[in-house]
Amino acid sequence: MLMANTKMTTLVNAKSVVQLIKEQAQKSVLLDATWYLPTESNDGKREFFQNRLPGARFFGIDEAKDHRIALPHMLPPTEEFAAYVGNLGIDRNTNVIIYDRKGFFSSPRVYWTFKVFGHKNVFLFPNAFADWKANGHGLETENPSTPAKVNYEDAKINKSLVASFEDISQVLKDPSKSNTRIIDARPQARFTGTAPEIRPGMASGHIPTSINIPFTDLVKPGITEPKPTEELEEIFAKHGLHDKSAPIITSCGSGVTASVLFVALELCGFTNVRVYDESWSGYGQRALKDSSLLATGP
Repeated sequence: MLMANTKMTTLVNAKSVVQLIKEQAQKSVLLDATWYLPTESNDGKREFFQNRLPGARFFGIDEAKDHRIALPHMLPPTEEFAAYVGNLGIDRNTNVIIYDRKGFFSSPRVYWTFKVFGHKNVFLFPNAFADWKANGHGLETENPSTPAKVNYEDAKINKSLVASFEDISQVLKDPSKSNTRIIDARPQARFTGTAPEIRPGMASGHIPTSINIPFTDLVKPGITEPKPTEELEEIFAKHGLHDKSAPIITSCGSGVTASVLFVALELCGFTNVRVYDESWSGYGQRALKDSSLLATGP
Protein backbone atom coordinates (compact mmCIF):
# COMPACT_ATOMS: atom_id res chain seq x y z
CA MET A 1 0.00 0.00 0.00
CA LEU A 2 1.29 3.45 -0.89
CA MET A 3 2.68 5.61 1.86
CA ALA A 4 1.12 9.02 2.36
CA ASN A 5 4.19 10.84 1.08
CA THR A 6 4.42 8.76 -2.11
CA LYS A 7 2.59 10.33 -5.03
CA MET A 8 2.07 8.04 -8.02
CA THR A 9 0.11 8.43 -11.22
CA THR A 10 -0.95 5.75 -13.69
CA LEU A 11 2.25 6.22 -15.69
CA VAL A 12 5.55 5.98 -13.82
CA ASN A 13 9.18 6.40 -14.82
CA ALA A 14 12.50 5.02 -13.67
CA LYS A 15 12.99 7.68 -11.01
CA SER A 16 9.59 7.17 -9.40
CA VAL A 17 9.95 3.39 -9.57
CA VAL A 18 13.34 3.51 -7.84
CA GLN A 19 11.90 5.78 -5.17
CA LEU A 20 8.90 3.54 -4.59
CA ILE A 21 11.04 0.42 -4.31
CA LYS A 22 13.39 2.26 -1.96
CA GLU A 23 10.48 3.20 0.32
CA GLN A 24 8.44 0.00 0.02
CA ALA A 25 10.58 -2.80 -1.34
CA GLN A 26 8.53 -5.48 0.46
CA LYS A 27 5.23 -4.22 -0.96
CA SER A 28 6.21 -3.44 -4.55
CA VAL A 29 6.46 -5.85 -7.50
CA LEU A 30 7.72 -5.22 -11.01
CA LEU A 31 5.88 -7.32 -13.59
CA ASP A 32 7.22 -8.10 -17.04
CA ALA A 33 4.10 -8.43 -19.22
CA THR A 34 5.85 -8.87 -22.56
CA TRP A 35 3.72 -10.58 -25.20
CA TYR A 36 4.06 -10.82 -28.96
CA LEU A 37 1.63 -11.20 -31.82
CA PRO A 38 1.23 -14.66 -33.41
CA THR A 39 3.03 -13.30 -36.48
CA GLU A 40 6.17 -12.55 -34.43
CA SER A 41 8.80 -15.13 -33.57
CA ASN A 42 9.80 -13.63 -30.22
CA ASP A 43 9.02 -15.29 -26.91
CA GLY A 44 8.44 -12.94 -23.99
CA LYS A 45 9.04 -15.51 -21.29
CA ARG A 46 12.27 -16.75 -22.86
CA GLU A 47 13.49 -13.15 -23.06
CA PHE A 48 12.52 -12.62 -19.42
CA PHE A 49 14.80 -15.46 -18.37
CA GLN A 50 17.64 -13.86 -20.34
CA ASN A 51 17.35 -10.45 -18.67
CA ARG A 52 14.83 -8.25 -16.89
CA LEU A 53 14.47 -5.25 -14.62
CA PRO A 54 15.96 -6.24 -11.24
CA GLY A 55 13.56 -8.32 -9.17
CA ALA A 56 10.88 -8.44 -11.86
CA ARG A 57 8.44 -11.33 -12.17
CA PHE A 58 6.79 -12.55 -15.35
CA PHE A 59 3.06 -12.26 -16.02
CA GLY A 60 2.06 -14.53 -18.89
CA ILE A 61 -0.96 -13.19 -20.78
CA ASP A 62 -1.40 -16.66 -22.27
CA GLU A 63 -0.98 -18.29 -18.84
CA ALA A 64 -3.38 -16.23 -16.73
CA LYS A 65 -6.42 -16.79 -18.91
CA ASP A 66 -9.65 -18.76 -19.11
CA HIS A 67 -8.40 -22.12 -20.33
CA ARG A 68 -11.97 -23.37 -20.80
CA ILE A 69 -12.53 -21.08 -23.77
CA ALA A 70 -10.89 -21.64 -27.16
CA LEU A 71 -10.07 -17.97 -27.59
CA PRO A 72 -6.78 -16.17 -26.91
CA HIS A 73 -6.19 -14.96 -23.35
CA MET A 74 -9.75 -14.28 -22.21
CA LEU A 75 -9.94 -13.05 -18.61
CA PRO A 76 -9.32 -15.90 -16.17
CA PRO A 77 -11.91 -16.96 -13.61
CA THR A 78 -11.58 -15.01 -10.37
CA GLU A 79 -10.09 -17.85 -8.35
CA GLU A 80 -7.52 -18.61 -11.05
CA PHE A 81 -6.42 -14.98 -11.24
CA ALA A 82 -6.05 -14.90 -7.46
CA ALA A 83 -3.98 -18.08 -7.46
CA TYR A 84 -1.79 -16.92 -10.35
CA VAL A 85 -0.87 -13.53 -8.89
CA GLY A 86 -0.59 -15.01 -5.39
CA ASN A 87 2.09 -17.32 -6.78
CA LEU A 88 3.89 -14.17 -7.96
CA GLY A 89 3.93 -12.85 -4.40
CA ILE A 90 1.21 -10.28 -5.04
CA ASP A 91 -1.55 -9.58 -2.54
CA ARG A 92 -4.31 -6.94 -2.51
CA ASN A 93 -2.00 -4.27 -1.08
CA THR A 94 0.98 -4.81 -3.37
CA ASN A 95 2.14 -1.92 -5.56
CA VAL A 96 2.15 -3.54 -9.02
CA ILE A 97 4.33 -1.87 -11.66
CA ILE A 98 3.87 -3.31 -15.15
CA TYR A 99 6.13 -3.03 -18.18
CA ASP A 100 6.78 -4.75 -21.49
CA ARG A 101 9.83 -4.85 -23.74
CA LYS A 102 8.26 -3.00 -26.63
CA GLY A 103 7.43 -0.15 -24.31
CA PHE A 104 3.65 0.21 -24.38
CA PHE A 105 2.10 -2.74 -26.16
CA SER A 106 1.02 -5.64 -23.96
CA SER A 107 1.48 -4.07 -20.52
CA PRO A 108 -1.82 -2.12 -20.77
CA ARG A 109 -3.67 -5.44 -21.11
CA VAL A 110 -2.25 -6.64 -17.78
CA TYR A 111 -2.91 -3.22 -16.21
CA TRP A 112 -6.56 -3.49 -17.32
CA THR A 113 -6.73 -7.06 -15.98
CA PHE A 114 -5.64 -5.94 -12.51
CA LYS A 115 -8.15 -3.09 -12.67
CA VAL A 116 -10.91 -5.55 -13.60
CA PHE A 117 -10.17 -7.59 -10.49
CA GLY A 118 -10.27 -4.50 -8.29
CA HIS A 119 -6.56 -3.97 -7.62
CA LYS A 120 -5.95 -0.41 -6.44
CA ASN A 121 -2.23 0.22 -6.66
CA VAL A 122 -1.41 -0.71 -10.24
CA PHE A 123 0.87 1.33 -12.50
CA LEU A 124 2.33 1.31 -16.00
CA PHE A 125 6.02 1.83 -16.69
CA PRO A 126 6.25 2.80 -20.40
CA ASN A 127 9.50 2.52 -22.30
CA ALA A 128 10.88 0.84 -19.21
CA PHE A 129 14.09 -0.69 -20.55
CA ALA A 130 15.28 2.49 -22.27
CA ASP A 131 14.34 4.71 -19.33
CA TRP A 132 15.91 2.32 -16.83
CA LYS A 133 19.21 2.23 -18.71
CA ALA A 134 19.16 6.00 -19.37
CA ASN A 135 19.04 6.55 -15.61
CA GLY A 136 22.17 4.47 -15.12
CA HIS A 137 20.58 1.23 -13.92
CA GLY A 138 21.51 -2.24 -15.10
CA LEU A 139 19.48 -5.31 -15.94
CA GLU A 140 19.33 -8.56 -13.99
CA THR A 141 20.72 -11.49 -15.95
CA GLU A 142 21.00 -14.33 -13.42
CA ASN A 143 18.10 -16.72 -12.98
CA PRO A 144 15.08 -14.99 -11.47
CA SER A 145 14.28 -15.84 -7.88
CA THR A 146 11.06 -17.64 -6.97
CA PRO A 147 8.76 -15.39 -4.92
CA ALA A 148 7.07 -16.62 -1.77
CA LYS A 149 3.42 -17.43 -2.38
CA VAL A 150 0.80 -15.24 -0.74
CA ASN A 151 -2.99 -15.17 -0.61
CA TYR A 152 -4.72 -12.76 -2.96
CA GLU A 153 -8.05 -12.14 -1.26
CA ASP A 154 -11.38 -10.63 -2.30
CA ALA A 155 -10.81 -10.65 -6.06
CA LYS A 156 -14.05 -9.73 -7.80
CA ILE A 157 -14.67 -8.90 -11.45
CA ASN A 158 -15.67 -5.29 -12.04
CA LYS A 159 -18.18 -5.84 -14.85
CA SER A 160 -18.26 -2.12 -15.62
CA LEU A 161 -14.83 -2.53 -17.26
CA VAL A 162 -15.65 -5.58 -19.40
CA ALA A 163 -17.84 -5.92 -22.51
CA SER A 164 -19.19 -9.16 -23.95
CA PHE A 165 -20.74 -10.16 -27.27
CA GLU A 166 -24.14 -9.66 -25.66
CA ASP A 167 -23.20 -6.05 -24.90
CA ILE A 168 -22.17 -5.53 -28.52
CA SER A 169 -25.44 -7.09 -29.67
CA GLN A 170 -27.42 -4.67 -27.52
CA VAL A 171 -25.68 -1.74 -29.19
CA LEU A 172 -26.36 -3.15 -32.66
CA LYS A 173 -30.06 -3.82 -31.98
CA ASP A 174 -30.87 -0.13 -32.23
CA PRO A 175 -27.78 1.95 -33.06
CA SER A 176 -29.85 5.11 -33.47
CA LYS A 177 -30.88 4.97 -29.82
CA SER A 178 -27.59 3.73 -28.39
CA ASN A 179 -25.06 6.34 -27.41
CA THR A 180 -22.35 3.69 -26.95
CA ARG A 181 -19.35 4.14 -29.21
CA ILE A 182 -17.44 1.04 -30.30
CA ILE A 183 -13.81 1.80 -31.13
CA ASP A 184 -11.60 -0.68 -32.99
CA ALA A 185 -7.85 -0.44 -32.36
CA ARG A 186 -6.76 -2.72 -35.23
CA PRO A 187 -4.83 -1.40 -38.25
CA GLN A 188 -7.00 0.32 -40.84
CA ALA A 189 -6.59 -2.40 -43.48
CA ARG A 190 -7.89 -5.07 -41.14
CA PHE A 191 -10.74 -2.79 -40.05
CA THR A 192 -11.86 -2.15 -43.62
CA GLY A 193 -11.46 -5.80 -44.56
CA THR A 194 -8.83 -5.22 -47.24
CA ALA A 195 -6.23 -7.17 -45.26
CA PRO A 196 -6.76 -10.68 -43.87
CA GLU A 197 -6.84 -11.39 -40.16
CA ILE A 198 -3.68 -12.69 -38.52
CA ARG A 199 -5.59 -15.64 -37.07
CA PRO A 200 -7.43 -18.21 -39.22
CA GLY A 201 -11.17 -18.82 -39.26
CA MET A 202 -12.32 -15.21 -39.04
CA ALA A 203 -14.14 -12.81 -41.33
CA SER A 204 -12.38 -9.67 -42.50
CA GLY A 205 -13.99 -6.34 -41.66
CA HIS A 206 -15.43 -4.72 -38.57
CA ILE A 207 -18.39 -4.44 -36.22
CA PRO A 208 -21.18 -2.33 -37.78
CA THR A 209 -21.30 1.25 -36.37
CA SER A 210 -17.75 0.94 -34.96
CA ILE A 211 -15.05 3.49 -35.70
CA ASN A 212 -11.36 2.88 -36.25
CA ILE A 213 -8.63 4.44 -34.14
CA PRO A 214 -5.55 2.27 -34.71
CA PHE A 215 -3.62 1.91 -31.48
CA THR A 216 -0.47 2.99 -33.32
CA ASP A 217 -2.02 6.47 -33.63
CA LEU A 218 -1.97 6.71 -29.83
CA VAL A 219 1.67 5.83 -29.18
CA LYS A 220 5.03 7.29 -30.07
CA PRO A 221 7.12 5.70 -32.86
CA GLY A 222 8.31 2.24 -31.95
CA ILE A 223 5.33 1.69 -29.63
CA THR A 224 7.48 2.97 -26.79
CA GLU A 225 5.00 5.05 -24.80
CA PRO A 226 1.66 6.85 -25.17
CA LYS A 227 1.56 10.22 -26.85
CA PRO A 228 1.09 13.26 -24.57
CA THR A 229 -2.41 13.66 -23.21
CA GLU A 230 -3.00 16.82 -25.27
CA GLU A 231 -2.33 14.89 -28.50
CA LEU A 232 -4.56 12.03 -27.39
CA GLU A 233 -7.34 14.52 -26.63
CA GLU A 234 -7.05 15.93 -30.16
CA ILE A 235 -7.20 12.47 -31.72
CA PHE A 236 -10.32 11.53 -29.80
CA ALA A 237 -11.96 14.88 -30.51
CA LYS A 238 -11.40 14.39 -34.26
CA HIS A 239 -13.44 11.22 -33.96
CA GLY A 240 -16.27 12.99 -32.16
CA LEU A 241 -15.38 11.75 -28.70
CA HIS A 242 -16.16 14.77 -26.54
CA ASP A 243 -18.46 13.50 -23.78
CA LYS A 244 -16.14 11.84 -21.29
CA SER A 245 -18.97 10.14 -19.44
CA ALA A 246 -20.51 8.55 -22.56
CA PRO A 247 -20.18 4.75 -22.78
CA ILE A 248 -17.34 3.43 -24.92
CA ILE A 249 -16.37 -0.14 -25.82
CA THR A 250 -12.86 -0.79 -27.13
CA SER A 251 -12.03 -3.73 -29.36
CA CYS A 252 -9.10 -5.12 -31.36
CA GLY A 253 -7.87 -8.54 -32.46
CA SER A 254 -7.79 -10.29 -29.09
CA GLY A 255 -8.15 -7.63 -26.39
CA VAL A 256 -4.50 -6.55 -26.12
CA THR A 257 -4.34 -3.30 -28.09
CA ALA A 258 -7.94 -2.55 -27.10
CA SER A 259 -6.37 -2.15 -23.66
CA VAL A 260 -3.91 0.41 -25.07
CA LEU A 261 -6.97 2.33 -26.21
CA PHE A 262 -8.55 1.83 -22.77
CA VAL A 263 -5.54 3.37 -21.04
CA ALA A 264 -5.31 6.26 -23.51
CA LEU A 265 -8.97 7.10 -22.88
CA GLU A 266 -8.46 6.78 -19.14
CA LEU A 267 -5.50 9.17 -19.28
CA CYS A 268 -7.78 11.70 -21.00
CA GLY A 269 -10.42 11.41 -18.30
CA PHE A 270 -12.98 9.17 -19.99
CA THR A 271 -14.83 7.39 -17.19
CA ASN A 272 -17.13 4.84 -18.85
CA VAL A 273 -14.87 2.59 -20.91
CA ARG A 274 -15.08 -1.19 -21.31
CA VAL A 275 -12.80 -3.59 -23.17
CA TYR A 276 -14.50 -6.15 -25.41
CA ASP A 277 -12.63 -9.14 -24.01
CA GLU A 278 -13.01 -11.59 -26.90
CA SER A 279 -12.66 -8.80 -29.50
CA TRP A 280 -12.34 -9.87 -33.14
CA SER A 281 -11.03 -13.32 -32.22
CA GLY A 282 -14.55 -14.16 -31.11
CA TYR A 283 -16.60 -11.70 -33.11
CA GLY A 284 -14.81 -12.50 -36.36
CA GLN A 285 -15.76 -16.17 -36.02
CA ARG A 286 -19.39 -15.20 -35.45
CA ALA A 287 -19.33 -12.84 -38.45
CA LEU A 288 -17.99 -15.62 -40.66
CA LYS A 289 -21.21 -17.53 -39.95
CA ASP A 290 -23.58 -14.55 -39.92
CA SER A 291 -22.85 -11.83 -42.48
CA SER A 292 -25.34 -9.46 -40.82
CA LEU A 293 -22.72 -8.98 -38.11
CA LEU A 294 -20.11 -7.77 -40.61
CA ALA A 295 -19.29 -4.41 -42.11
CA THR A 296 -16.47 -3.61 -44.53
CA GLY A 297 -14.95 -0.48 -45.94
CA PRO A 298 -14.18 2.70 -44.01
